[in-house]
Amino acid sequence: MSDPYGYQAYPAPAAPPTAPPERPKTLTYAVYGMWLGGLLSIVSTVFLLTMDTTEMKTLMVTEMEKQPTYDPSVLDAREMADVFVPIIQIGGTVLGLIFLGVWVWMAVMNGKGRNWARITATVLGALSLAGSMSSLANVAGNAALGGATMPTSTVGTVLAVVDPFLVVAILVLLWLRPSSAYFSAVGAARKAQRTGYYTG
Repeated sequence: MSDPYGYQAYPAPAAPPTAPPERPKTLTYAVYGMWLGGLLSIVSTVFLLTMDTTEMKTLMVTEMEKQPTYDPSVLDAREMADVFVPIIQIGGTVLGLIFLGVWVWMAVMNGKGRNWARITATVLGALSLAGSMSSLANVAGNAALGGATMPTSTVGTVLAVVDPFLVVAILVLLWLRPSSAYFSAVGAARKAQRTGYYTG
């Protein structure tokens, strides 16, 4: 029977989804690790800019002169060191600033529960690990075969060892079950908000 007043019954609106849960400790620790990675980038950059270039040039010249194929009449080791050390400093500083920006970006976006940021961090972390392993393998291979190796400081060596472990720890924390559940919940809440069912 039709309503004489012209009222129409509408289905009850869907209940709004529950708000995303509190960020789990696993993700919080991963974010802390990213901030630590950014701090290490700053330390590495500052150290590179303030290091004793005289010592580095001397080490580089010594390393070049030890090579059996070195010919001072063709290539002057001191001149090469004078050219390459500033290039290494400038290049290292630029890379350090880029790494700092990436660490901060990933820390903020992952902390907000953005799943694309977790995927991006995973890809970047895998590339970082591959680069670290390749560098370590090259250094070990050159040392074993008596080839040339780039002089490194104690700080540089410590950072080179700490960084891969930090990356692995962050990636594991990002993909543990509590973190995954949080990313899913945040994604569902954002999707619901875009469709108008959620205003929290």
